[in-house]
Amino acid sequence: MSELVVYGAIASQPVRSVLFFLKHSGIEYTYKELNTLKGETQTEEFTKINPYQAVPAIVHDGFNLWESAAIVAYLADAYNVDNQWYPKDPKIRGRINAYLHWHHQNIRTPLVSYLVAKYWFKAKGTPELTEETERPHREALQTWYENVEWLLNDTGFVARTEKATIADVFAYNEITLGLLIPMDLDAHPKIRTWFDTLGNDPVLQELLSGALDVIKHLT
Repeated sequence: MSELVVYGAIASQPVRSVLFFLKHSGIEYTYKELNTLKGETQTEEFTKINPYQAVPAIVHDGFNLWESAAIVAYLADAYNVDNQWYPKDPKIRGRINAYLHWHHQNIRTPLVSYLVAKYWFKAKGTPELTEETERPHREALQTWYENVEWLLNDTGFVARTEKATIADVFAYNEITLGLLIPMDLDAHPKIRTWFDTLGNDPVLQELLSGALDVIKHLT
């Protein structure tokens, strides 16, 4: 039996997306939680696993890999996965992969940048937000709403697939943390309906519960 070790921090949105995929794909793994605030991703040992010193990262039968979207694609091939979340159909995978390439800059970055500026400015050595300095973040958030609504226009799922896929999970996990900004999903019914429907998944609920236990001590 192959050995898979996953290094992560449950508060991390990409980590939760990888764990979701593993659980729904029936892939056995050993999970190692790292405390990023205590520098556990910056040790010499972990840097050999991920030279960029970030989670998630995996070691599979001696092979190390980082970046959440790359990890999902690799594991799907390595474990011959063909399920709703990442089907083998090359056209569906193409749509999912296209979204995941687009996701980081257009979905993840605006929310994470806003959160860091609003709550973790001291750790970053930057001034607290004022009404003026927060304005660009609010404008970026408005563009974010428009982007997500545009994504959902075709089929109701972010990768324009007929069913929810791992692309939707990546987007969902970003929003769960972004709600701390706070965000007003009620003003965007299309996003709210998609978010609430996807959130009924028990694996997402379980992972989010673990994340919130950590996050509540950070804000």
